[in-house]
Amino acid sequence: MEKRFGEFINEKRKGRGDNGGDVLLRDLAKAMGNMSVSYLSDIIKGRRNPPDKRLLEIMADVLSLTPEEKDEMYDLAGKERDEAAPDLPDYIMDENIPHVRAALRKANKKGLGDDFWKKVYDEIE
Repeated sequence: MEKRFGEFINEKRKGRGDNGGDVLLRDLAKAMGNMSVSYLSDIIKGRRNPPDKRLLEIMADVLSLTPEEKDEMYDLAGKERDEAAPDLPDYIMDENIPHVRAALRKANKKGLGDDFWKKVYDEIE
């Protein structure tokens, strides 16, 4: 079974607080603009959708996520919201790079899978 957003956040709270303690929900909620702890708890328990990109950025900062962990957090948030990972739409919709959308549509129509995208990824690296 794939990891859920809330499970991921709970895991990342452990040992990342001051003096090596856990990041408390109330501290995370406060950093997110005095969000209620119960609302944040509902998000973590999967009863509410993950927050928007702005709040995810705050969560990533408070939890001291690595770039790779942040990417995973975005992917999990997008999956649970049944939409693209929140860090991608601005890039995809940038009017200065229309070929991104064209390439994604062509790849989708042709049914290109992960093998194709792995080659693209490797080329970018």
